[in-house]
Parts: sequence; C-alpha cells; structure tokens
Amino acid sequence: MVYTKNMDTTKSKMKKKILSDSNFDKIWSVDDFKNFPRMDVLKAFSDLAKEGLLKRAKRGFYYKSKTTVLGETSYTNIQLALSKAKSKCTFYCVSGIAGYNELGLTTQVPNDIVIACDYNLRSENKIKYIYRKRPVNGGKAERIVLDAIIDIKTIPDTTVEKTINQIKNLIKNNKANLKSLVKSAFNETVRVKSVIGAIAEEFDFDNDLLNKLKNSLNPLSMVYLNVGNALLYAKNWQIRAEKNEVFT
Repeated sequence: MVYTKNMDTTKSKMKKKILSDSNFDKIWSVDDFKNFPRMDVLKAFSDLAKEGLLKRAKRGFYYKSKTTVLGETSYTNIQLALSKAKSKCTFYCVSGIAGYNELGLTTQVPNDIVIACDYNLRSENKIKYIYRKRPVNGGKAERIVLDAIIDIKTIPDTTVEKTINQIKNLIKNNKANLKSLVKSAFNETVRVKSVIGAIAEEFDFDNDLLNKLKNSLNPLSMVYLNVGNALLYAKNWQIRAEKNEVFT
C-alpha cells in the first residue's frame, strides 16, 4: 500500500470524528471520509481497529462497540446491509417482508433482509439486494408499497384484498403519496400499473395522468388477482379474478 505524507493527519481527524459520534449503531466505511485519500483511510481504519477503538464488521466496514450490562454491543445484519448500500447507491431502503411489516402490510417477522436499491449489488448470506428505481418524488414508503404490489400474492399472513385495503389506508393517512405512486407506476410492471391505477381512480385522481397510465397498458394483458371487494374499478384496469373467484 502507498500512503500519503498526511497519513497521520488523516488518522487523527478520523479518530476525532468517530469519538465525537455517540451513535454506536453506526457502521463506518470509506464513504464517511471521502475528503481523505482512500488508502490512508483504509490504513487508519486498520490502525484504529488494532488500538481497540473500532471493530471490523467485514472488509471495509467498521463499528464502535460499547460494554453494557448485557455485554459488548455488536452490529446487526440490517445495519451492515444498509451501510453497504449507502456506499454504492443514491437510493436505498429496507423492503421485502421487513418493509411490509413496518407499513402494517404483514405481521410476519423476516429471517432474511431485503434491500431495494438503485445499483446492482451482490446478495450475500441473509441479505438480498434487489434493483429498484427511486419512486418519482417519493421515498421509502412509496418504494415499499410498489414492491408490495409486485409481491402481493406471496406476502405472508395476509391476503391480496387485505394488502390493497392497507395500501389505501396508508394513502388516506398521508403515509404514502398517491401522486408519487401513480407517476412511478409508469416504470413498473403491468400489475403495479393496474393496481395503482384502480386505487387512484377511487381517490378521484387527476384524469389526464390516469388516462396516460391506462393507455400504457397492453389491451391484451390481463392481471389476475383475487382482490375481493378491495378495488371498485378493478375491471377498468384489466384486473380479473383468478379461477373460482368472481368480483361482486
């Protein structure tokens, strides 16, 4: 490794910043010190770990532990997963079952962590990264809702009908932005376009934008979902009941 003449200064400033941060849940990486030469930062991390200030979570990622009555603290898989996403992505958030649980779409607690992000990252161990675009003028909640519609048939401890009703409640309670969902749906699957369109029609959403979304659907493509009574305008959006179920 080749270090600069300012190696000691880099280490000193890094140490000062880490010590002044009281957040023991934080995982540190090179991206937290972008103003310093990369090789100097990596060497400083190694030195600080040898000194006991930091502990190595995995290559390039470190954390600051503390001793409590329950013993020494460590890091969680989700903290490490988010730190890895932060180092590569401009948008990322927890999605999958953990995200659906957070928004009340399921009561299931996940064994694996799913991170939605706008960069192709390799999954590892119990951490799965899925490529997803940032919602238009939206964020975490909107991304989770869009993903929930993609996974709507396989979300545990719920039904398609219950999931759609909960999404509508999130919109009513301003916990998910409908305009963002509609605009984002243009870049999503047929199922997402149809479900979001049918939901938006119930909210008397902007007709011009909804017509554009509807016209983006292939008229020969059908979306088969057992939505029960959750979508009043399901048929307007090419949503049909699966076998043995009829809309009322």
